[in-house]
Amino acid sequence: MPILVGDLGGTHTRLARAETHAGRVTLTHVARYLNSEHADLNAILVRFLAASGLSGASGETACCLAVAGPTDGARVQFTNLDWRIETPALIQRFGFARCQLINDFAAVGWGLNTLDIDALASMRAGQPVAGGARVALGAGTGFGVSLCTWRGDHYQPLASEGGHVGFAPCDGEQDRLLAFLRNTHGRVSVERILSGPGLVDLFRFCLADIGQTGSPLLDAEHPAQAISQAGLDQSEPVAAHCLNLFTRIYGQTAGDWALAMQAGGGIFLAGGIAPKLLPVLQSGAFMAGFDAKGRYRDWMARVPVAVILDPDIGLKGAAFAAGNPAA
Repeated sequence: MPILVGDLGGTHTRLARAETHAGRVTLTHVARYLNSEHADLNAILVRFLAASGLSGASGETACCLAVAGPTDGARVQFTNLDWRIETPALIQRFGFARCQLINDFAAVGWGLNTLDIDALASMRAGQPVAGGARVALGAGTGFGVSLCTWRGDHYQPLASEGGHVGFAPCDGEQDRLLAFLRNTHGRVSVERILSGPGLVDLFRFCLADIGQTGSPLLDAEHPAQAISQAGLDQSEPVAAHCLNLFTRIYGQTAGDWALAMQAGGGIFLAGGIAPKLLPVLQSGAFMAGFDAKGRYRDWMARVPVAVILDPDIGLKGAAFAAGNPAA
């Protein structure tokens, strides 16, 4: 049975037709839609079903959607988007044979089972432990964390909202950052920093920390992209420093999760931001933050770390989950 799979983030929705065979996932008709241009998911599904040739009405299509928020498998209220989805309504409207929701970063965790070596950019080979726990985490519109354990012949993600753990500063500058963000947000989670909106707030802090109150980068149509680009090409010193600080905190957070899960199977950076910032991630600040764990520094050096380059990891993970009773 073909599967309609989706990866629904705060900004974009990606859909595809998927087929699975012997643990391998094949995707066709991959399409991307801007959420802000559609009233709801139904409007997007109508467009996709018409374009892809998939038919829900015949009851011959399954559906598995990875969604950006906590879900019980049947409903979700998005964290960073004013959408609510319920699978009974989708089945009634589109006639799917079955329909399930999984968290978007749980989908990345399921997707680790489908990765080829050429879909990874290694940051450190380390000393991988066969069957050791794995963690996929990454920044995008929000910050996702997927904690994965070995279940005999595949990795299975645990339910997690790890992007909302509290930010733990590691030096004086980060102490000031915490105080700055607390004035805006009250409680400061790592997602308040390690995300597109978080990068903009981080840049505002970097400006304020040196006595500046504004920048043309903040007036750009997409300020997070403008800040990232200015940092990457070193055309704006504050943006370059902001990107370096972002990268170090990213490494600190990834290292904390490596410790929490004893992730001998590796740390995998996913999400839309990591591949774009690959040169910065490989510059040393990330691994410096990752390894700075005091008495556990030597153990940290054994943990493999890689960036996922496959943009379809969430879609493939949704297809893998659709065929797994534990999902």
